[in-house]
Amino acid sequence: MKICSQQKKILIIKFGGLGDIILSLNAIYSIFKHHNKCKMILLTEEPYDKLLCNSNLFKKIFTIKRSLFYFLDLLKIKKEIDPREFDFVYDLQTSKRSSSYLKIFSKTNAITNGIGKYAKIPHLNKDRDKMHTLIRQKSQIKMSKVNYLSKFDIKWLFKSKFKIPKTKYVIIVPGGSKKRLNKRIPAEIFLKITDFLLKSGFQVLVIGSEDDLKVCNFIESFYPDVINCCNKTDFFDIGKLSLKSSLSIGNDTGPMHLISKGGKKTIVLFTKFSNPQLCKPVGKNVSTFIYSNDDDKFYKKIIFKIKKNLIL
Repeated sequence: MKICSQQKKILIIKFGGLGDIILSLNAIYSIFKHHNKCKMILLTEEPYDKLLCNSNLFKKIFTIKRSLFYFLDLLKIKKEIDPREFDFVYDLQTSKRSSSYLKIFSKTNAITNGIGKYAKIPHLNKDRDKMHTLIRQKSQIKMSKVNYLSKFDIKWLFKSKFKIPKTKYVIIVPGGSKKRLNKRIPAEIFLKITDFLLKSGFQVLVIGSEDDLKVCNFIESFYPDVINCCNKTDFFDIGKLSLKSSLSIGNDTGPMHLISKGGKKTIVLFTKFSNPQLCKPVGKNVSTFIYSNDDDKFYKKIIFKIKKNLIL
């Protein structure tokens, strides 16, 4: 049953990284539809407020910079919202930190969905930590009778004025968060991939954030013909570029989740430090490979897949 009135307010708690945000879009939209487009408020962090603002799902988005101590976060949240105003709270982050946030709603009438002792509707599935994010969130919101919707309009993700190359191109994402450098495969493999693509007649666009300047510039130093877009694109630019790419290939990092939403051929490269069964980008044209520490063997496997995807 859909529940809403003019007074009803729904709070969703969701922080980054970018991949987590993208994987949570379906759950967010499902909650939005279930509550019959009630007034939805989002608690997140920068820069994801700018991304989710364009979804038009939220009446208000507020951000906090998370502190070392959880109780300081609670003080920041209380400055932004009145817990008594909310009827439903969905914690889609479900970390120890975000679970502690539900404490401020414990003495209100708000129905809180999450994990931990402060969740009035707790997700108690013993296998939740073994589930892919999509499956886990589907199971979690089902506890609140929310029907998980696997499809919705995401055209807003691709609205950008970024100039698309006129020639056929491949996107390469060779970096990743500086906090998780162990999720990057060796940069030398991306050098070889770039060489192969350029010799095959494709333009190569190298994409990344400020954290990735070193590796992107490293590739450009060997191959000046690449278009180095590192730290020159926003979320929506990347989304638009993904729509026209012949192929995208990169590490297990946030932009690859966004790129996968474009629907084109996408290859995501994992190391042993992350599990694709739990967090891989989702899409009908997404392929994943796990780096085996044998550079030559791994490169040959990737080139074989690239040739197949590009019909070379």
